[in-house]
Amino acid sequence: MDEDRPGHSPDEAADPGGQRDIASTRRDASSTRRDGSSTRRDESSNQRDGLSSGRDESSLGRDESALQRDATSTRRDRVADCHDEEADRLDISDDLADRHTLRVEELRGRGRSGRIRAAEDRARSRADRKRSGSDRDHAVDDRAQSGDDRRHALHDREHSSTDRAAAGSDRDEALHDREHAEDDRGDAEYDRRNAGIDELTGARRRGVGLRNLADEVRRAHREGHDHLVVAYVDVDGLKSVNDGQGHPAGDKILRAVASAFKSEMRSYDLLVRLGGDEFLGVLPNVGLKAARERFGRVRSELARSGHAISIGYAELRRGDSADDLVDRADAALLTVRARPRR
Repeated sequence: MDEDRPGHSPDEAADPGGQRDIASTRRDASSTRRDGSSTRRDESSNQRDGLSSGRDESSLGRDESALQRDATSTRRDRVADCHDEEADRLDISDDLADRHTLRVEELRGRGRSGRIRAAEDRARSRADRKRSGSDRDHAVDDRAQSGDDRRHALHDREHSSTDRAAAGSDRDEALHDREHAEDDRGDAEYDRRNAGIDELTGARRRGVGLRNLADEVRRAHREGHDHLVVAYVDVDGLKSVNDGQGHPAGDKILRAVASAFKSEMRSYDLLVRLGGDEFLGVLPNVGLKAARERFGRVRSELARSGHAISIGYAELRRGDSADDLVDRADAALLTVRARPRR
């Protein structure tokens, strides 16, 4: 009997979706970091804008102060001019000195006082204009700094927008990876389910099927009953069909045999293709008589279609292993085939 090609066991089957999930998680983490960076940049931009607004307000205040100082200086200049004019008028009055000596001295004193006040007013006016110029210089500096702050804020916002766009791209790719991961898991699950299935007949492959049989034997022993029957099936004349009609004709017979057996088997019964033209039918919780009746119907149905099979049966005994059951069923099959055909 030929060994079937090795299949992947469920424990060894790969999970390609896992790698995509890891990539998706990393992309999400990158997106979160980018969003955090964008938020910090936005906060920095808001702070710079606030500072710029403060500087602009300070500049306006300095300009207003400079204007007020200029106005005060202008007023002081006007007052100084008035004092000078008064002093000039008093000097003109000196022509009356011969007749009014005492009055002349009084007028001259008032003229000197007026000139002193005018000089003081002009000095204060110059100081005010100097401070006004300083205020305007500070206002210009504030406006320049405000412009720098606004440019930095705009730069931060541009970087923030770039980061958010990159974060969105990362999230899209993470979603794409997760979708592919789900598809990969579906494919992996399909591969797991079909790793032990014979492609031609849909029966279990030899390796998987014999492991399943061993499980059934252990379960029957554990539950303390011997209701487990194994049927060793041989498709008669398959080699002649392959040689005479070609392998496609033989494959058609194998599919018909498998289909006929499945029609008489429950969902948890086992149909195993051992290789070539040999199958193994496993019926848990069934006695030998019921198994013969069930598979007898299969043989009759196939015979009506022109296909012949031979079957050897073995029922579980205390202490049997799976190999013991298969060996006895094989021996029973040889006995059946040695009998004359009717």
